[in-house]
Amino acid sequence: MCGRFSLTTPLEELIKQFLIDDYIDDVTPRYNIAPSQRVLSLISHKGSRKAGETLWGLVPGWADKSKWKPLINARSETLLEKPSFRSLVHKKRMVIFTDGFYEWKQEGEGKVPVRFQLRNEKPFVFAGLWDRSSDGKVTSTILTTKANNLVQPVHNRMPVMLKDDEEIEKWLNTDEYSFEEASSILKSFPEEEMKSYNVSKLVNSPKNDNEECINPA
Repeated sequence: MCGRFSLTTPLEELIKQFLIDDYIDDVTPRYNIAPSQRVLSLISHKGSRKAGETLWGLVPGWADKSKWKPLINARSETLLEKPSFRSLVHKKRMVIFTDGFYEWKQEGEGKVPVRFQLRNEKPFVFAGLWDRSSDGKVTSTILTTKANNLVQPVHNRMPVMLKDDEEIEKWLNTDEYSFEEASSILKSFPEEEMKSYNVSKLVNSPKNDNEECINPA
């Protein structure tokens, strides 16, 4: 799964790397992003890439929000089997910006937080889906897949990570690529292109959102 991540990359760098055409005014560095919070996301509309904020935790438009638990993750292997996702995969595909995510490794009687990022420390994106809830808010979920050999000792699932622009375009451009064509990208990211390290237990609390969260323990 993916339950916590960071985005500390300056907006200017994101615009250049991900060919963003339309974007919000500013992005504040985030070191410990948690479910229910706003996340910087990207969609493609009529050939234009537009960046904006969504609420992390999908609430389908047809759901009763008062009785619905927001879905922070969606298993990529079963998207077409779930009523919450199967209608979204055709026209409501999106990505979420990040430069690292956290998982917790069991050690003895406790758990140690581990940060995963690209080996070159560049930003990347999670594949996701979005919808507009009954109260008009745009909500999102992060897709997951089987963990690669780097993540597996910590957790058996990992987010679907996209770095290559061809893969990102295939996922975002719902006019040009069907879900059947785009689904080929929903796979584990190569472990040789990633690295990991233990971080402080400060990250355990969403109240802590500063540079200490990403520093090696």
